[in-house]
Amino acid sequence: MKSYNIKSILLAGVACLTLASCGDFLEIEPKNFVSEDNFWNEKTDIDQMVTGTYTKMQSNAFIQRLIMWGETRSDNIQDGLNCSGQLDIYRTLQEQLLSTNQFADWTCFYAVINQCNIIIERAPEVSEKAPAYTHSDVLATQAEMSFLRDLCYFYLVRAFKDVPYYTHAIQSDEDVQPIGATDGNVIVRNLIADLESVVGNALKAYPKDNNERYNSNCNRVTQNAIYALLADLCLWDGQYEKCVQYSQRVIDAKLQEYYDDYSYNLGDGGSGRANGRTISNVQLFKWADDEGEGYPLIPCYSGNTYGADFDAIFGGNGNSFESIFELAFTKQSDGDQYINNSALASLYGNYYTGTAVASRGKGYLAASDELLNDLNNNLNRIFSHKYDCRYYTSMDIDQDFTFAYVAKGVVEERSIQTASSSSFPFAAVRSERLGNHHTRNWIFYRLTDVMLMQAEALIELASSNVYALTNEDGTPATDEEGNRLYDKNLKKAFSLIYAVNRRSIMTNTTAVNAVVNTNGLKVQGTTTKGEFRTLCQQERRRELLFEGKRWFDLLRYCRRENSLNYIPSKKGATKIVNSEALYWPYFKNELKNNPLLEQKPFYANSDEESNYSSTK
Repeated sequence: MKSYNIKSILLAGVACLTLASCGDFLEIEPKNFVSEDNFWNEKTDIDQMVTGTYTKMQSNAFIQRLIMWGETRSDNIQDGLNCSGQLDIYRTLQEQLLSTNQFADWTCFYAVINQCNIIIERAPEVSEKAPAYTHSDVLATQAEMSFLRDLCYFYLVRAFKDVPYYTHAIQSDEDVQPIGATDGNVIVRNLIADLESVVGNALKAYPKDNNERYNSNCNRVTQNAIYALLADLCLWDGQYEKCVQYSQRVIDAKLQEYYDDYSYNLGDGGSGRANGRTISNVQLFKWADDEGEGYPLIPCYSGNTYGADFDAIFGGNGNSFESIFELAFTKQSDGDQYINNSALASLYGNYYTGTAVASRGKGYLAASDELLNDLNNNLNRIFSHKYDCRYYTSMDIDQDFTFAYVAKGVVEERSIQTASSSSFPFAAVRSERLGNHHTRNWIFYRLTDVMLMQAEALIELASSNVYALTNEDGTPATDEEGNRLYDKNLKKAFSLIYAVNRRSIMTNTTAVNAVVNTNGLKVQGTTTKGEFRTLCQQERRRELLFEGKRWFDLLRYCRRENSLNYIPSKKGATKIVNSEALYWPYFKNELKNNPLLEQKPFYANSDEESNYSSTK
């Protein structure tokens, strides 16, 4: 076997020749086995391979790495139930990364990448044989596969920094050649160029149907998904103008969808049915000084009950209005074969493992004490006040406030009701319907994520270091009518952050509003560009808790300032003092099998590495 475990990749690709319909498990039936000779002839052959690519991404190994690479090393996570018995997870939490750690194995990502390459190369061949599979169909397929391939590469770059990069199809052992690591910055710029070249060929939308648990417009790649990834890549690479441009494409599309499907005969909100699909309450959230239309989001409240946004986005069947791209998992009770999201079940929790109440819902990973104690100890370092719905919905907190477990991906429904007492923790009553983990989708991009990407880029583009502009003599800058002038980029950034924050605030009584007005998000007191940065970073953390984003956010901040100041010092963990330690080591087997892949200097001198590096 040569580099990136290619034999495993080839075998996985062959298996996908017998895939069932979209959303079903991979079935290998020897009696119906389709050989390479009679494949690649019909549009259905392409459809099966495309379905198989999504199925690969739904594997336990793939989803685990999304969490282990993007969340586990952050300040959101600490060890949970029986974590010490899972050595690779525990060592990751302790910042003791070794080349033998199973999560340094990237095979499942390169399996997706190679399958995308194969489909991109073979699609034109099928079009020549099957006229029903038109040239525009080919281009749409290639755009879809380019997104999935480039998404995988982006994860690899953020996890490992420099990785083997190839865009040609490997379909036999003869095609295998050792590949060294390409500079991660070069890869990211190649990904941006690639997606810019294909985004116009992708489908804007798929036909809508009545299937509540599967929605092609967020469970498959659309133009919105590509623009979201482009915004993310450009933000990582410091191309802030492009990040603003591409994120605005997504925001505009969602605003149009709101007007087309959600606001008719409903005023600014409401609920009903749109094109055969049950729709959630969607409203426009807008800062008073925002000159735009506002942003269509699902509010946290429904009458006097809170948690509606969590139920729509993370609970039930997922696939909410705000979703841009997420993998849909099914459950056995749906009546067909199902794909088990066991990664979320093991890492975050599963209410159906074991009978003891004490162990239900508890995974190997738990919410950090920093999150748990923020409001309980009146610290307000993460959440500004006790009426932020996300504190209650994101975590499942023990009654004695000694431990907090992850609720996202575990709990199907959260219902929070205000209580008569205003003293914490009795301001809200938390209840939940314990959900089957088979139904938990994995969200890659959603609207508020993209809004906060744009806010971050706008802050970096601000022409002034202060929000309120001044003249050269230090006097306030005003327009001809005497109105105070503000930095337009910082102003728009605040409007985005405000909308994301406001929809999560449980404001329904005079007493609650008084607390929020005093301690809530407001532009007064946020005067410098640095303070706006902090405001945006804090909002991203609150909004995207446990969604595999936090560690990558911290890395991005470190890259921008060439500093390690954003890396948390976690109790019991080795302190990171070398920027190379921000990234994972290369997996031991990859180093053995690929002579062009050299271990990173930071990891090469460890005792475990030296045992085999001398025999390479």
